[in-house]
Amino acid sequence: MKPLLVIAGEASGDLHGGEILKALKARKPDLRIIGIGGAGMDPYLDRKLADVKDLGVVGFVEVVKHLPDLLRLKKEVLRVAREEAIGAALFIDYPGFNLRMAKTFKAALPGVRLHQYVCPQVWAWKAGRIPMLGQTLDALYCLFDFEPPLFKGYPVEALWIGHPLVEVVKPEVDRDTFFRDAELDPTRPLVALLPGSRRGEVERLLPPMLQLVDNSRRNPEKRHIQWALAVAPTLSMEHLKERLGDAQVTLIADRSYALRAYASAALVCSGTATLETALLGTPFAILYKLNPFTYQMAKRLVKVPYFGLANVVAGKQVAPELLQHEVNAERLGLELERLLERGVAARTRAELLEIRQHLGKPGAADRVAEHLLKSMA
Repeated sequence: MKPLLVIAGEASGDLHGGEILKALKARKPDLRIIGIGGAGMDPYLDRKLADVKDLGVVGFVEVVKHLPDLLRLKKEVLRVAREEAIGAALFIDYPGFNLRMAKTFKAALPGVRLHQYVCPQVWAWKAGRIPMLGQTLDALYCLFDFEPPLFKGYPVEALWIGHPLVEVVKPEVDRDTFFRDAELDPTRPLVALLPGSRRGEVERLLPPMLQLVDNSRRNPEKRHIQWALAVAPTLSMEHLKERLGDAQVTLIADRSYALRAYASAALVCSGTATLETALLGTPFAILYKLNPFTYQMAKRLVKVPYFGLANVVAGKQVAPELLQHEVNAERLGLELERLLERGVAARTRAELLEIRQHLGKPGAADRVAEHLLKSMA
């Protein structure tokens, strides 16, 4: 069997990619896998071309700034694909880069089978991508059941494989162990801070979060609240420590799920993390702040009533959404105070349970691996 090229572009893609590659290697240990990934995919890559950190940019302005590096990487990937004589490519999420790679491969390497894992959010914006996806890809693995019908009439095989988060998202350790190891008090409220997995997101969301922490520390009625920040694997612990300064915030690495599962409430950057937090059942608010120009573009293009993925799946606003100028310490404080109210918290937890029903059965990675190997045979 010819080698497989796999490209993930961010922390969540690396996480899911690791599960898929693990399933592939379990079924065919001698399968040669090359590509771009992070810590989750590293154990299964026979040749690594770059790290997800090299692709972790978001927004129009940010992408333009990094365009020369992305173009160089694109050329390198194509060169290696030819050198390795790959038989198939698996693009994991990250459509801005991966769909361009897919079109390049379609033209330059017509014999290579092209698979996309995670359907781009064409139901929210850029519906014009549907024909391109339907005619370029050989297989499209969809996480939500409402996505495959969008590609009816196109040659692509659009499959609903369910969402991997239903089996991946669970606390890494039990509650007592988490609080003991983190040196936190299990009897006091704990607020989880998730400013994102990209440096640009952290630069925009961390300052108002830290201002909120400082405001609470100055308020005698709120000094009992504990704060902990989840450190994404794509971020530097040293850089975050510098940014925190003397703020009383505990940094949590490798136990992001446990942090959210045992927190009283959370403030979460918009993206996959909102769906993860919903599955963990913790009341949270969704924060969305982009470069002003990028936001104005997105505001005109997005066609769904919610920005937060958890709310999109639920079909209603389960978690409050704070956009752009609303992401400030005062507003965060008001939303957090509401989330911590016993009645609101109980009602929110009940609503969050409903989201799991929309995400399918466990085994998504196995279903992708089985289909992929059959298509490569």
